[in-house]
Amino acid sequence: MEPSLPDRIFMLGIGGMGMAPLAIYLAQSGCRVVGQDDQLQLTVRRLLESAGVEITDVQSIPDGFDMVGYSSAIRADHPLYQYAVRCGLQLIRRGALLAQVVRDKKLVAVVGSHGKTTTTGFIVQMLQAAQFDCGYVLGGLFKDAHLSPALYSKHSEWVVAEIDESDGTIDLFAPAHTLVVNFDWDHADRYPTADALKDTFIELFKRTAHLVYVPSSVAAKLPCHAQVYAECTEDFNLHNWNAAKAMCIELTGVEPPVSPDDVVGIKRRQDVLLDDGRCAVIADYAHHPTEIEALLKWCRPRYTGELVAVFQPHRYTRTQQFAREFATALHAADRVWLLPVYAASETMDPAGTSDQIALHGPEDWACVNAMECRQRLLEACENCQRKRVIVFIGAGDIDQLAAQLVEDYVWLQGVRPQLSQDTRLRVQEPLAGKTTLRVGGNARYYAEPGSHSDLHALLNWAQRQGTAVFVLGRGSNLIVASDGFDGLVVRLNHAYWRSVESLSDQRVRVGAGVRLKELCGQAAKHGLAGFEFLEGIPGTLGGALRMNAGAMGSWIFDVVESVEYVSVDGNCHHAAVDSLTVGYRYCEQLQSAVALTAILKSAAVNNATAIRLQMETYARNRKASQPKEPSAGCIFKNPEGGYAGKWIDECGLKGTRVGQAAVSQVHGNFIVNLGGATSEDVLALVKEVRQHVFAQKGVWLEPEVLLLGSCWEAIL
Repeated sequence: MEPSLPDRIFMLGIGGMGMAPLAIYLAQSGCRVVGQDDQLQLTVRRLLESAGVEITDVQSIPDGFDMVGYSSAIRADHPLYQYAVRCGLQLIRRGALLAQVVRDKKLVAVVGSHGKTTTTGFIVQMLQAAQFDCGYVLGGLFKDAHLSPALYSKHSEWVVAEIDESDGTIDLFAPAHTLVVNFDWDHADRYPTADALKDTFIELFKRTAHLVYVPSSVAAKLPCHAQVYAECTEDFNLHNWNAAKAMCIELTGVEPPVSPDDVVGIKRRQDVLLDDGRCAVIADYAHHPTEIEALLKWCRPRYTGELVAVFQPHRYTRTQQFAREFATALHAADRVWLLPVYAASETMDPAGTSDQIALHGPEDWACVNAMECRQRLLEACENCQRKRVIVFIGAGDIDQLAAQLVEDYVWLQGVRPQLSQDTRLRVQEPLAGKTTLRVGGNARYYAEPGSHSDLHALLNWAQRQGTAVFVLGRGSNLIVASDGFDGLVVRLNHAYWRSVESLSDQRVRVGAGVRLKELCGQAAKHGLAGFEFLEGIPGTLGGALRMNAGAMGSWIFDVVESVEYVSVDGNCHHAAVDSLTVGYRYCEQLQSAVALTAILKSAAVNNATAIRLQMETYARNRKASQPKEPSAGCIFKNPEGGYAGKWIDECGLKGTRVGQAAVSQVHGNFIVNLGGATSEDVLALVKEVRQHVFAQKGVWLEPEVLLLGSCWEAIL
């Protein structure tokens, strides 16, 4: 192991585009690398693990690791950063760690305000084509996942790496050669003037042992000698190519044996995620006005149609610094939507929000959140009369929004032609308002089918895609996790599913979308007794069948004669009640199927007035014993030989709160939303109640309500 390389290191924020390649380089050198990241993307995780990097999700640093490398995006209040401080471990910023790693190498440093990663990628591929042995550390990922973003060479003294000026660690490098891509002012939080940034670069040039290569427009501004390479202001990719070629010739003595068409680009640089002739989606890392101007200029001759720019500013300091310049660059688009600032490690600053950019744009520029943006873009793509080109711009997590939009758009385009216009389709549909508890996230896909054939098509699509399906009624007896449900939610809300048909022998055929309250009213109207107990249960027949809903000592399957349902493979089934496996809050056949209709049989014939009087009696009892605030109904199943609500009351838990969720003062087995409760509040309270009851009663209460988007095992 080289003296400059650690033998083991813990890397905090390892999924960052600067951290991950450096971790791979260290792992290849023989260093044991363990890392953690709060938002590690799956593709990056796989890349790291394939290189021998160990990923941990535990909020502690393993014994034996005295050095902790950390990303500039990590705040000082991060739990692991604080842990390292308390333990007296050596903390080293990513840039300083890179400087230490390449200290004993001949470094080719690629610097500049933008284009560093692309230019470094070009150099690497040129040198590899010329069979020039060297190591390298990229500041991003290649578009081809098979190409590593870093390489440690045992035999070469050369290493190519891009050097970041944003955090000041550029002062720690002394390159053999330095290549300057451009010279634009940025990072006003560290460099208050353009001259301050220029001085930092000049000091780096003075520490460069051999040659400094600069574009012609920069050379005249420098007080020191530098080699000049051909500049191309019309095409920024060609400019980067010329810079890389100049350095390659310097190192190898020959023209690189590749052309721009032969090399692999960098991920998130002009990534064309979709182009189906009517809609194109492009994602790019641009986060400086000059980069945005160049990107939109690149798009115009390549794509005809309306150009929509979706911009996520990066850091409040940069947004404040360049608000007017951002607006000027974005004017090249036909329509502009501004997302909230991606803060990185910065705290919120009102002087540097997206609104400051909008002040310099026309009135139709919209500041939107990610969810609103996604819905608007889908609607725009669905209803476009001419081609739309949507460019997602920014160095934060906006690329994930772009990828999600493409997935959503492809889903809509693939499913919509199979369905009638009666079916309502949505993506990222909010579910909180569709539940009686009023908490929870969104459904990844959402549909209200208008017919049997439409439902069949939706279920077939879900099965082919391996997509989970959940059928939602009125949303009672349900908690939706804050992260929502990553699948298809089907709701039989269309009038097609809400029919009530009178049959002979005091029977009715009822659609699964019929509300139980409506069913009770219809039964009373026709003098059919036995359904009164369903009054006040806030659900639909389909949900009641799946959960074998009950109240006042009776159960839905007490009045069921047969059920028609469709399984997830799209096949229809007609089942007599005695062929179904029914239990407490349970019907086995309907756990992974969709109830369509049921034939219900009245226990007796009575006059409407008597039936309504019984319903009113049940309603008064319900109002007296159940809370008025939003709830999901009874949270826990009744334990054997006892009642959950009674036990909770005996444990003194009524009124217990977590956030805006509380155990009802009226009924201990109800958790109510006092206004603004979150799923986290409710789930934390469920856990707390269980623990208290177990401590006093020695029995674990089991949840009765369904949990969508997570599982009780993970929560409890």
